[in-house]
Amino acid sequence: MKKKIIVEYGEQAAIAKILGCTVEMVCHSLAYRKNSLLARQIRKVAIERGGVEVELKTTAKQKIV
Repeated sequence: MKKKIIVEYGEQAAIAKILGCTVEMVCHSLAYRKNSLLARQIRKVAIERGGVEVELKTTAKQKIV
């Protein structure tokens, strides 16, 4: 199962501005594609600002690439 953090519209840009990184880095971090120190800080800030962590389930026909 894959995890992801869902935030409200505009929060990714706000988090990027707060932490001094790109919106692309925030996007990758919230989708758990990155696991650096910065990515962990981004996920922490996202949850503190109201983000919700969800687990995405796959069916037998779906493949995670």
